[in-house]
Amino acid sequence: MQRLDKIGSVVCLVIAGIALWQSVKVPMGSIRQPGPGFLPFWVGLILALLSAVLWFQASFRKPAGEPVRFLSGEGKWPYVVAAGFALLIYTFLLEPLGFIISTFLLLIFLLRVIGKQNWWVGVTGSILVTFFTHLIFKVALKVQLPRGLF
Repeated sequence: MQRLDKIGSVVCLVIAGIALWQSVKVPMGSIRQPGPGFLPFWVGLILALLSAVLWFQASFRKPAGEPVRFLSGEGKWPYVVAAGFALLIYTFLLEPLGFIISTFLLLIFLLRVIGKQNWWVGVTGSILVTFFTHLIFKVALKVQLPRGLF
């Protein structure tokens, strides 16, 4: 695992270097008026720092015991496929039903069926997440969301 972490950190460091190199070729702007190079520069810088941290951690930590395997248990793949289909259906329902209803239904499905939460947690969590994402994107950021039925 340490070898893979080192390889991954070097790959990310190369990508960060390319992003930094290209971002300084265009105007940076300032924090109040960011230019086209502002975001790529800071993303590249953060990626470079995180890559360096990962490389040092992989170089100086003790080898771990049993590696964690992705989806190692029996019967996990149907949940991944179901979540993928749910997101696909969400994209088709977003325009006719609108952001609020389709997001609420998606979250109910993900929390209740995939996450196996009880109904109270599923409904409450779906209402809160839908409300706050609507508040952030529609009200604060003024993003135009699909209206649908509302």
